[in-house]
Order: sequence, then structure tokens, then C-alpha cells
Amino acid sequence: MAAIHSGDADLSMIQDREVAVIGFGPEARAHCLNLRDSGVDVRVGLAPGSSGIPAAQAEGLPVMSITQACQEADVIAVLLADEQIPTIYAEHIAAHLGDGDALVFPRGFSVHFGQVEPPRGVDVCLVAVEESGATMRRHYEDGHAVPALLGVHQDATGRAWDLAKAYTKAIGGLRNDAFATTMGEQTQAELFSEQVVHGGLAQLVQMGFETLVQAGCQPEVAHLEMRHVLKDVMNQMTEGQGNTSQDATAEYGSLLAGTRVIDGHVRAAMKAVLDDIGSGQFANRFRADQDAGAPELARLRAEHASHQLVSTDERIRPCPGR
Repeated sequence: MAAIHSGDADLSMIQDREVAVIGFGPEARAHCLNLRDSGVDVRVGLAPGSSGIPAAQAEGLPVMSITQACQEADVIAVLLADEQIPTIYAEHIAAHLGDGDALVFPRGFSVHFGQVEPPRGVDVCLVAVEESGATMRRHYEDGHAVPALLGVHQDATGRAWDLAKAYTKAIGGLRNDAFATTMGEQTQAELFSEQVVHGGLAQLVQMGFETLVQAGCQPEVAHLEMRHVLKDVMNQMTEGQGNTSQDATAEYGSLLAGTRVIDGHVRAAMKAVLDDIGSGQFANRFRADQDAGAPELARLRAEHASHQLVSTDERIRPCPGR
């Protein structure tokens, strides 16, 4: 994988442009403030009545309608939820794109799956920061690095890579090396990780909790032990400690039993999930559910909320020190 360094980016490539950030959630806020503090002329495009309007104004940012922001800018960063992008792009952004303009997306979902089809004369860039918006802003202010992926889906001008690098540097993504990718690769890896790691880990904890409770363990004890170990695992993964922070009993047991629980059947299930993502089946199902008012998502949320693990967690969390 090609590493991209801070010295590879010329900030003037973004400082000489007019940038519109569409949206003002936590991620968009970080982009706006980091761009501004890097000397970039940035404005915020929001829908009338958006809760982001007073928040953006409080930061001293120019706020206007999405349409006006897109008319003024020649670089448009679309920092909206995946389900919002197709409609807002079609209704407010597409008509204001001209040759030489650029679109920046923080993830490849909408472009990769054809929900947004930029015109041929427009540069289309990916700048994916692998941190939350709050962490991204805090690290920028503290002078620390955030991990980033960047790519170019369409290089209409011959300068799209220069723009992507400059944008990434301006938001703090090149203080350590960033890595080049494609919208397809980033989308597939992100969706797979969300579904298999986040979704799979949540189910693993839930089933572990059920197994302990069914064997006679008190729900509170099962919850606290599962949560304690989960935090240990997360710390080991994020801090790169491997198993070295475990005592011998925990290390021996985890290495011995891990492959009994996560075996070849799980790998086959992971491959099936990856196939659904790669074929577009998941994206189509998600879009259909959103278009219908998200009934399947509502049902899945209700099922999760009704589980005993959730009610046990709600009972325990108010306790001091937990």
C-alpha cells in the first residue's frame, strides 16, 4: 500500500479553493474547523431549520443554504449520513457542479454503489479519517495525528490527487503517513468491519451473557465480567499489546478456547457477509429499507433494546464508579 507523507501535500492546493462543507454533524464540524484553522476559505451548507445552524454560527463559520454554498464553492465536501446523500445530492448539489469542480466524500458508499453519479468534468476524492469527529478535532488542536485513507475516484483535471492530499493535510490527516485506497476498497472494508466486528462482537457478548445466565450466573455478574474482558480486548487491540497484558490464566484460556468459538463456520459466515457487500445486495437492502421509512431498522433496534443484557446494563451503569 502506498504511504502518503505530509511533504507530499501542498496546502495551497486547497487554500486557493472555495470550500463548502455540507452538513454539520461531529465529523463535518471537525472538517470545517480544521480546514478554517489551516487557512482554507470554508462555508457550511445546511437545510433550513437544521439544528446545525446555531452550532455552526456559534463557531463563527459562514452558514447558508446548501444551494448557495454549492454555488459559491468549487470544492464541495459532502459530510452527510449515507441515507441522506442521494436525495440532497440530486436536489441541491448536482445542478451546481461545473467542469473543474471537486467533490470530497468521507466514505465511498454512495459513489461506489451508484447512488451518486458525478459528472465527468468533476474531480471526485475520498478522504476518510478513521477517528470520530470529536477525536479528530481534539487531535488537530493538540498537534497529534489521526489515521487517514485517501483516494481518487475520478481525476477530471489531472490534479485530483494533489487536491486530496492537500485536503487531508488541512484537516490533520497527514501528521502521520496516510494510505492510498479506492472508494470500492474503503467501502467494502468499512462495511465488513462494521458488520462483522461491531455486529459480530455485539452478538458474541450477548450470547456469552445468555450462556452464563442460563447456567445460573447472576445477570449482574455476567454483565460485569463480560464488559471487563471486552474493555481489556479493546485496550489490547488499540494499544498494540497483544496478549502481554493478560495474566497467564487469561492468556492460556483465551488462546485455547478462542478457536473453539470462532471456527471455520464463522469464517464461512464472514465470507457470506462480504459477498453480500461486494455484490451490492446489502446496499440495495439498506436503500430499500430507508425508502420505506426504515421499518426493518426499527424492528432490529427494538429487538436489541428488549434483550436482558440491555436492561441489566441500564440497571448497573448508574452505580457510582461504573
